[in-house]
Amino acid sequence: MSLLEISLSASIFILAIMFFRSLLIHKLPKMTFMFLWGVALFQLLVPVSVHSQLSIFTAVNYLRRMFTVQEVIPITESSPFLNGGTVIMPPITDNLTIPTEPLHTASQISPIVLAWLIGFTLCALFFIIPHLRCRNNYKMSLPIKSDFIRKWHNSNSLWRKVQIRQSDKILTPLTYGIFQPVVLLPKNLDYNDEKQLALILTHEFTHIKRFDTLKKWLLAAGVCVHWFNPFVWIMYILANRDIELSCDETVIWIFGESMKPAYAMALVRLEEKKSGLSPMISNFSKNSIEERIISIMKTKKTSITTMLLAIVIAAGIVTVFATSALDKTEAAPSVESDAVESAPALNQGESTIALMPIDLTFTKSDVPKLIDNLIASRYRAVYMDNEIYLRVMNDNSIQISKDNGAVWKKYDTDGVDAKDFANWLLKNDPNPGYSMKEIQSRLSNGAEVKHLVLENEKEMYFVIDKNGVQIELVQHEKIASVLIDGQRMMVTSERLPMLISAQMLKSFYDLLVSNNILTETQAEQDYSERIEHLKENDTIFMVTK
Repeated sequence: MSLLEISLSASIFILAIMFFRSLLIHKLPKMTFMFLWGVALFQLLVPVSVHSQLSIFTAVNYLRRMFTVQEVIPITESSPFLNGGTVIMPPITDNLTIPTEPLHTASQISPIVLAWLIGFTLCALFFIIPHLRCRNNYKMSLPIKSDFIRKWHNSNSLWRKVQIRQSDKILTPLTYGIFQPVVLLPKNLDYNDEKQLALILTHEFTHIKRFDTLKKWLLAAGVCVHWFNPFVWIMYILANRDIELSCDETVIWIFGESMKPAYAMALVRLEEKKSGLSPMISNFSKNSIEERIISIMKTKKTSITTMLLAIVIAAGIVTVFATSALDKTEAAPSVESDAVESAPALNQGESTIALMPIDLTFTKSDVPKLIDNLIASRYRAVYMDNEIYLRVMNDNSIQISKDNGAVWKKYDTDGVDAKDFANWLLKNDPNPGYSMKEIQSRLSNGAEVKHLVLENEKEMYFVIDKNGVQIELVQHEKIASVLIDGQRMMVTSERLPMLISAQMLKSFYDLLVSNNILTETQAEQDYSERIEHLKENDTIFMVTK
């Protein structure tokens, strides 16, 4: 998934949390929402998808398939047709418009990436600079000489060493530091009010026990990565509020419901002294005072029933809104069977051809990483079928091996006019495994096209420019093959449903290893992941031994 896709998916989950939070914030334990925010943060920072039949995205995909009709294109006399799997090229015409969009070279940084980097940097500075400024002020704090605080500290010690200090630079209590936490109290606090001190210290020590400062750093990291998403900023604000509400709830549970009025009053008195502070600290009165006081007064001991209800609701929200759709393009049985039966029977005299893809690009797997390894090697494209191994070198020369890579021979190619090829491509490959708009743009901006004719009337077109090599394969018999070039990884098969041999795919990865494109470890891992992907997610494919 791309960063934008991750952000959009997490936004749905954040909206769901916001909705249920508005309804149940005073009815469920506050840790329920802390758990949900944690799942949302995991979604934003860890690019891992969990698929579920109960996901809302599964339902969306199902509805989309219900209302999607398979497209059928009429074929005229000058249109391409299939004859037993053979692609017949009609005469080239000159009445088609070719896009003239400018190309972006592979060596340039995309403007979108550059904008994201600038936003990320500014956002990071927004959090880091105030924190460093405040930490400098905190270094001026002094130890507190109070018998009550010393006794309380001794009776509430933690496995991490915690300091309790005072400062005249702050107006409200706060906690900072992760591994060496410090509770900082304002110098003008009433140190004779032992009841208020106990409430404050319990609240701050709850922050320390739960590593709330670390949570704030992670929330800030999520905001920096997804700074362009307003829902992530809303999550940051609400999650920080819920950190405070959860600590307030714990304090009430510890001291009993009779202390709620005193705790609320202490909160009001401290709120009156509130000032702007760093977002990287756990502050006693940082968030909405009104929401906190209402929550304090409505806090009750959690019953087993309420706890079970919270677990069920949290699990339901996560399952429905935080999981991805089952990655299966399951068509209706009647449609699928019709496609399989009719595909081989498309002959020259027939009038229609269904848009059933012959090539499948692995869009769900880690193809970009594989392509990066290809580009970093001495090659620009690698192809393999049952007859030949083919590779395109960095100097754009084409080499072929007919003995499983033992001996490679350089093959000569013919040049093809880019405009003629662009026109042919539009008519002969209406459903390609790549962006037609992009390839047309490359052709109109000076891409070179090479043509290679092999035995059995198999042909290959090579679109070559500084963006990479893209191979268009024309073969009279749809033999099984595997290809990776600068744009995609692709497999083809001889019939529908498409059959791909696990052994062929393994041989292809052996080819990548022998050409120093992948290490043996990388090849084994990528091969296993791709086979698993085909078996689980691509119902059009049948993996055979």
